[in-house]
Amino acid sequence: MEGCSPGPRERITPVRAAWVILVVALTACDRPPRPVPVDPVAYRASVEAWYARREAELRAPDSWLSLIALDWLPQGETTIGAGPDNGIVLPAGKAPAHVGRIIVSGDSVRFLADSGVAVTRGIDSTLAAPEGSIGAIPFDTSHDPVVTKADLTEDLGPGKSVVLRVGPINWIAIRRGDRVALRVRDDDSEEYQVFQGIQRYPVSTGWRITARWVSHDKKVRVANVIGTVTEQDSPARVEFWIGGVRRSLDVVGPPDHGRYMLIFADATSGQETYGGGRYLWIDPPDAQGRVVLDFNLAFNPPCAWTPYATCPLPTRDNRLDIAVEAGEKAPQH
Repeated sequence: MEGCSPGPRERITPVRAAWVILVVALTACDRPPRPVPVDPVAYRASVEAWYARREAELRAPDSWLSLIALDWLPQGETTIGAGPDNGIVLPAGKAPAHVGRIIVSGDSVRFLADSGVAVTRGIDSTLAAPEGSIGAIPFDTSHDPVVTKADLTEDLGPGKSVVLRVGPINWIAIRRGDRVALRVRDDDSEEYQVFQGIQRYPVSTGWRITARWVSHDKKVRVANVIGTVTEQDSPARVEFWIGGVRRSLDVVGPPDHGRYMLIFADATSGQETYGGGRYLWIDPPDAQGRVVLDFNLAFNPPCAWTPYATCPLPTRDNRLDIAVEAGEKAPQH
């Protein structure tokens, strides 16, 4: 075990050797792993660059700031347009009075445009990328065809959806359990104008913590903000030490873009930070079973920026009783 020693040389019988091995194995789990080193100057620069990319993502079209509605769809037909007589009412002056119809039949969600309305069809993947990973995501709609009908549930591959656009307004279909909704965005939303940037704690290398990856086979119940609860696999927990006290957080779900997600709450939640907890990406463990928990990169879930997202919440075991004064603070609206 890393950093362990049986002590001074002495005659060790087979029984005593087995006892020493057991004690060493147990005590090794009661101390932090050897820290993963980092250059402080380069590290601070990387954190600032990460936040610059994340802020650019939020300022970009189709970001979480653009969401203006999340309309749950019944089976059958729902009209959409700027007129007040529609089932889904779009902002006045930004779309025709009557754009078309959304038809839900079982698991299928189809769109039929009204006569004379120019609706374009594209591929949406903007909200599928990890925050802070690749910066603002440009998209080119110049070659998107005008369509009179579209299958909003067409399988385009992981993280991609059919998106329909009319002027600055666009929409996609999302499914949550056995429910389906239309997620509507406005790239001229006033949220872009009132966005004040990301408020956060000062960067501190003390909150870049080396943890131990402990594999386990566990099921956890994950609730989200709309009240749905799902059971998900937890492949491991990460153990780390703060103030000499061992703590742990469960990893929930499979890797995404090669990284794992932690969702946690702490004593700042609902005070200085968002009440629904924060998210943190971690890389897979290294050869020594170590992972880095960089709380300086703890970021707000989409629900902190818009009421029209469906964010998972921290599980029962992922609520820390200490204040993690690192990463993003609650947005200022």
